[in-house]
Amino acid sequence: MNRDDEAVVRSLLTRAADDLPAGGVPTHSLLVAGERVVRRRRRLAVAAVAAVAAVVLLGSGAVLGGPGAPGAPGDGGAPTPDRRVATATPSRPTATPDRSTAAPVGAVTTQGEAPTVAPAQFDPTRRSFRLGWVPPGAIHQVSRTGAAIQSAEANVPDPLVQGGPVEPGPMMGIAGSVTVRTGARGVDIFSPQRGSGRTGQVPSPEAPGTPVAPVDGHPAYLHMDPEQALLSWQYAPDGWVSVTVRSLKRPEEVARQVVAGLTWQDERVTVPFRPVDVPPRATLIGVELRTWEGRWLNATANYLVSGPTGDEGNRGDLTIGASNGMYDGDGSDLGGSETRVDGRVAAAVDGPKGLGAYRVAQVPGCRDCVVEVGSESPAALTALGGRSGALRLAAAVRLVADSTDPRTWRPL
Repeated sequence: MNRDDEAVVRSLLTRAADDLPAGGVPTHSLLVAGERVVRRRRRLAVAAVAAVAAVVLLGSGAVLGGPGAPGAPGDGGAPTPDRRVATATPSRPTATPDRSTAAPVGAVTTQGEAPTVAPAQFDPTRRSFRLGWVPPGAIHQVSRTGAAIQSAEANVPDPLVQGGPVEPGPMMGIAGSVTVRTGARGVDIFSPQRGSGRTGQVPSPEAPGTPVAPVDGHPAYLHMDPEQALLSWQYAPDGWVSVTVRSLKRPEEVARQVVAGLTWQDERVTVPFRPVDVPPRATLIGVELRTWEGRWLNATANYLVSGPTGDEGNRGDLTIGASNGMYDGDGSDLGGSETRVDGRVAAAVDGPKGLGAYRVAQVPGCRDCVVEVGSESPAALTALGGRSGALRLAAAVRLVADSTDPRTWRPL
């Protein structure tokens, strides 16, 4: 189960809130209701199939909440190819761009000062690199920080339905993408991209693939399969970088052009909402920021409450975030919900084993914004104070004075 699959399930089940009674509901009932809402919103079978497949993979532990987290900043990314599904505000139709490039395939160097030592862990409040060149049409971008892996991706959106609009959101059609990942010392950044979905394993002495022209003077490797191309190198002893290219023409050339625009930096991560009082023992482990045509679309802080349990510790179990114009109507899909928090439209979905998604719309100062708190463990839900506590926390989230200006954003 990867993070993009989880995002699909979260969004699907949250949108089922209008059809669900209060209290816990079995996973099967959540799915049935979610599929009914999806069909009603003309998402057809593609959303239902994606959700069913995700829940089958996850078993009874279907995850609710906001998109990504994060890793959001901080996760290993998703191996899911090409096509994803979601709810979102319709946008204007966009012509399919020419996703080719004439970049050279020889040795390349990155921008800025590349690290010479791989850290034992990244600081999740700081970002170590940023993208420069991205493929034409890559208007949806995501950056994620975390202790084990930091990543940035650029996606070329695609209409879910032929001839339909290109839509922003946690679920969307993807015609092609590039993803850059950096790993802390000894962290395996390759397994998530090759199907295991796990992170934190000690990598092999060499990256997958065959030797190709160097990057920053270091030996580089290229792995190719029908779904993607993976270019990788060591930025420092025991620290790897990879560039994954999916569904784009001449992928090695694309990867090298991305590398040539990659800039190393040490930058404090900021978000468009003010800090909130998180539950005791909640530790920030990553931040995710999504943008659409340059404006922020979603910002999520990812926390760990229950303590690490193997690979799950890379993900966290509590998310707090805000979305900007990602949902319909007054800023949400919650128009028919009877739930109110401080007079504002809200919705809650309670799943098994402490899973839940809690949204509040009509954010002061942003008509189309929605804030959300997500729980992914019994410990997190208990720390939140259950459904009512989670909704109160969501309602307490406030944006900065001018959320459209990143210069006014706040660190966590």
